Amino acid sequence: MPWLIRKRERTMSYRQLNARLAKLEVQLPKPSIAQDRQASKQRARLARRLVRLFEPASRLMTEEESEKLDQALRQWIEGRHGPYGMWFEELLCGHGRLPALDPAAMKGLLLAWLSSARDQSACVCRQCGLLYPHHRSPPFNEWKLLPGKVPRVGSPPWYDLPEFFASCPGCGASTNDFDWSHLIDGIYRPWMALDGYMGRS
Repeated sequence: MPWLIRKRERTMSYRQLNARLAKLEVQLPKPSIAQDRQASKQRARLARRLVRLFEPASRLMTEEESEKLDQALRQWIEGRHGPYGMWFEELLCGHGRLPALDPAAMKGLLLAWLSSARDQSACVCRQCGLLYPHHRSPPFNEWKLLPGKVPRVGSPPWYDLPEFFASCPGCGASTNDFDWSHLIDGIYRPWMALDGYMGRS
């Protein structure tokens, strides 16, 4: 009976499909309602903090700087990309912190993230957890030693390389005392217990 064979084949293919879907669900579980709520709370908390810090900092900006800020924020809101995309995503993943900064420091941070001179890496201050962009370095053959320095001897810096900040804008610590943001998973730092840390998503 061909119809019975076809029915068995369909039943078998449904079983195989369901088995594959079950495996896929184990590998890529859907976020629970509780996880969705937690992520929404994180985003709302970050948005409130950004608004509080952006407003006074934006008053110190020129018209041109304000326009760039508005455009970058629009890119994030409309498609979660743009100059601030990496910063906000890293904050939401718990890879850094946004401490309360004075308006001048916040302005400097906002403009550094907008800079075309930043590279694809971000630094996290080990003392306060501030997440800030790393300045792109020139080619290695153009690096210049600082006076009286020997590479890898003594404490850094050894080379005269461009930086956005002379010290951490959040706490004044050395800009050599940092972790790379993409290596924060699995690390615990005391700043993770402070206000301005969104937690790990």
